[in-house]
Amino acid sequence: MATVVLYTPENRGLDLARLNQTDYELIRSLHRRIKRGQRILLCQKASAKPEDREMLVKERNGRYWAAHFPGGGHDCSYVIARESDEHRRQKDYWARAAEYAGFEVTRELPTGRGTILDVAIHGLRDTGIELRHSAIATPAVKARTTRSFNAGWLSVWFLDSDRQPDWMHHVPAVRSNIGWEQLPPRRSATAIGLSRFLPAKYRPGAFDRCPEGRGRPCGEWHPQRQPWGGLTIDDVAAMVPARRIVPLYDLHGDVHLAAPEALDLFRELTDRPAEYRPDLRGKTRSATHRTRCRHPVHDNPPVAAYCTGCGQGIFHLAQLVRPDPNLCDGCRKKRRLPAPALRP
Repeated sequence: MATVVLYTPENRGLDLARLNQTDYELIRSLHRRIKRGQRILLCQKASAKPEDREMLVKERNGRYWAAHFPGGGHDCSYVIARESDEHRRQKDYWARAAEYAGFEVTRELPTGRGTILDVAIHGLRDTGIELRHSAIATPAVKARTTRSFNAGWLSVWFLDSDRQPDWMHHVPAVRSNIGWEQLPPRRSATAIGLSRFLPAKYRPGAFDRCPEGRGRPCGEWHPQRQPWGGLTIDDVAAMVPARRIVPLYDLHGDVHLAAPEALDLFRELTDRPAEYRPDLRGKTRSATHRTRCRHPVHDNPPVAAYCTGCGQGIFHLAQLVRPDPNLCDGCRKKRRLPAPALRP
């Protein structure tokens, strides 16, 4: 996070752009009180060298910002500002939803990797909610997501707007266009941007482009995205930490939040794992990265059959379209059997 500093007397991270009132007064009180070598405020920017991280608090016309000491060899400064009422209400909404679902919640949790999660939900999958209203560059979003992921947290970004930012499918994200002039009632914020995937044959008009990169309709079956409606932000706060909503990659490398069954569909129809890892975007994701959901409901997955060629479980929807329902798609291609098609 570009505006995070470490306040060493309490050994905690602070986002200078979104301080609560108590922390704002604390940082403002440091004006003209920090001397070189005291190491009270330390910049957490990744490019900063350890010896250049020291910062002091400056003031001009009633506005405060943090800057490096002259000659420090690292040039950046951060405006010191309070968090908005809308931002606070969004934290309250997510925290309330997660607590109603039975999860422990921590607000403003430092990950130890230079990021601070607005709302941290402790569950089967530790989930950090990143709230965003103002514009932010896609590389910054991806970098923050990766750092949090490496600290053991799945970041889910939340946008309170109708517009879809450039980073929407670069990271796990959801949005809602409800107003935040006051705290909305429970289950009133509709979740926008969730995905369902169903098997669909590539015929003219079925896809805007071939998911496998072919130049014309190939007649093969592919996972097809559909909007997943009918859910609220409350559902997302409950289902992501429980692994009932998971992040995944589609065949173009875009990131979606979808039901865990979609992972099985991608394995069956594409012969590729779709599990999300920030460091794998845009790379070939080999079978060595396959991991199955650890939620207890999947201890005995509802597999319809097992491939007689390789022993892999076959997703039940795939049996409806395979020429031989007892072969996975990889074995079908190896044996040069016809392309999948719905059987009468």
